[in-house]
Amino acid sequence: MTSPKTTHPAWATALRQARMEAGWDVHRLAVEMVRAAGPEATATTQSLARRIREWEAGRSTIRERYRLLLARVLPLDPKTLADRPMGGTEADRVRSITKGLIALDELTGGADLLPVAVRNARTCHRAVLATRNKDMASAAAEASQVAGWLAFDAEELPLARRLTNASVQLSRAGGDHFAKLFALSQLAMLDAHERRPDQARPVCEHVLAQDLSPRVRGLFELRLARAQGQEGTPGRAVETLNRARARLGEGNRERDPAWTWWITDAELSWHEAMIHADNGDWTTAVDLFELALGGRPPGYQRGALHDAAHLVHAQSRVRAWPDVEQVLRTRVVPTVGRVRSKRAHALLLRTDAEVGAGSGPLALRELLAQATA
Repeated sequence: MTSPKTTHPAWATALRQARMEAGWDVHRLAVEMVRAAGPEATATTQSLARRIREWEAGRSTIRERYRLLLARVLPLDPKTLADRPMGGTEADRVRSITKGLIALDELTGGADLLPVAVRNARTCHRAVLATRNKDMASAAAEASQVAGWLAFDAEELPLARRLTNASVQLSRAGGDHFAKLFALSQLAMLDAHERRPDQARPVCEHVLAQDLSPRVRGLFELRLARAQGQEGTPGRAVETLNRARARLGEGNRERDPAWTWWITDAELSWHEAMIHADNGDWTTAVDLFELALGGRPPGYQRGALHDAAHLVHAQSRVRAWPDVEQVLRTRVVPTVGRVRSKRAHALLLRTDAEVGAGSGPLALRELLAQATA
């Protein structure tokens, strides 16, 4: 059974048409919006590109400040863009819940969101088994992938694998090729986290043999680079990552799925730092973790805490105690009360144990105790 084709709302069609008539792709429109906002810009080009794709698909409304901004760069009346999003089907409602979980994860971390995400994913899966509806299968694939990500952030790794594997199967049932690719990239991410390069590399090589959009190819090259680094070939890994960086630097294209928004310069710096950390080059890793942390947008609190935890761990490995103390005071301790990421917490606990075993300064150990309380 296939779902009927959904008609895009008039305001979404108007936005896409105005952009196409201007001769711009989604990335170019995002760039122009950031320029028009000037010092008042609060969103990055990457996050705006993601929003634009959601608007043009009719899956989310456009807030007034963005309607006014769009009207400054395109020949559109802001009132034309004010309407309700589509979302009358059950699959659309599932996608709305999933989007909300993604937004909350960026702000608060995944630890407290996991039970809701798992219920959402399992309810969707049962609906797919009952109806064989392709649109619901696609929505369920996304719900399972996001739940798998949150399980990963909550250090529930077996659950993360089960949910991500379910996402692969559901995306196939829904004929959603992009959702399948996203789930496969998440499996490779889990492999890297558990240091299983022999499992990550075949997944990446299988996908890279296909016809891919530039950003998707860059994503899997990034995952492949992590596997190569863990196989003891950091030079080869950095070469692969640099290819990904060059490809991703070309900007967004029409073929790029919306979920590739998160692959930023900061993310690439973090992965390069991990390649060096995996091979014991902590001095280089420190510089790159600093670069990653400095490149995170203000609203990306969970990612910034994760970067800061890795930076503290790397700095402690080179016994840069004053630097560790500064990052703990300014970036970790003030954040841990607002953001709950068990991945970050586990790494801070590990750092605390290593600093204690290495007779680190007492003041530093007290700060780590606050960070891990």
